[in-house]
Amino acid sequence: MSSSNSLDEIRTTAAQAYRSALDDDSQQRASKLTASRTLSQNDIDALAVLEYAAQDILTKYHAAMRQMEVRLETLDQDLKLRQHRNPIHHIESRMKSIPSIFEKLERYKKSTTLEAMEQHIMDIAGLRVIVSYVQDVYDILNYLKAQDDLFVVAVKDYIGAPKPNGYRSLHMIVRIPVYFMDKKEEIPVEIQIRTIAMDFWASLEHDLKYKAVRSVDDMDVAAELKECSEIIEEAENRMQVLAAALEPDRMAQPKPHAVSRAKTMELGPEFALPPGVSGPFANPRPSIVLHGCRRPRA
Repeated sequence: MSSSNSLDEIRTTAAQAYRSALDDDSQQRASKLTASRTLSQNDIDALAVLEYAAQDILTKYHAAMRQMEVRLETLDQDLKLRQHRNPIHHIESRMKSIPSIFEKLERYKKSTTLEAMEQHIMDIAGLRVIVSYVQDVYDILNYLKAQDDLFVVAVKDYIGAPKPNGYRSLHMIVRIPVYFMDKKEEIPVEIQIRTIAMDFWASLEHDLKYKAVRSVDDMDVAAELKECSEIIEEAENRMQVLAAALEPDRMAQPKPHAVSRAKTMELGPEFALPPGVSGPFANPRPSIVLHGCRRPRA
């Protein structure tokens, strides 16, 4: 094997393993095969350049993600003082990996360049905010919309209008200002807000999809998941009524469509989710968790 094409072979091998959801044995074989490749000096130089260039960009997104997380934590503490409860149960954060970013550019027929990566991919940095009640989802949305230095790019309400498979969550893209030594940039961050029950459902749906489980003991998994989502929605509505007895002025029944339409802008396919995909958090393989926190319930 010549060293001149070794980097391309590594890329091809890694891409095939990434895209085809291989079983454990196949993944181990692919990993061993990739590990045995011999890199030329040109290959090493190319990798170093790509790593340096991407690291410079990803550092900005990581800073934006951390600043947005701190804002949410501050908001949660402020609400605890004012309302004597923490609406946010916990926050998870993640950065998309370089392979998943370029795979998405390729999938949506965009140029696979670092410039296109910044221009078209809006969910490089992402946060998932887990709350207790459905009303908390829309309260957090409205609190963020009220912050005058945040620009809400898009809101997609899968709670008011669940996906056909039963997926429920509220997705939003915001641009947050990040200050550097010589400039200020407004960096996009995706925020998913969902209840504990919605997150539990989404985790189960992902596990079943990742393992390609379509039936269990003659059970239609897709239909069963859809019914579970409807049961969870009904239970959450009933819990919302009970919670209203504790905070009648705040815990009114949510009006998801009315709230979401206030600042909603349709984006192109770079933010549109393909059919059957629950979002960038759904598949952990193309992403790495850089930071997560969980605080005690109030």
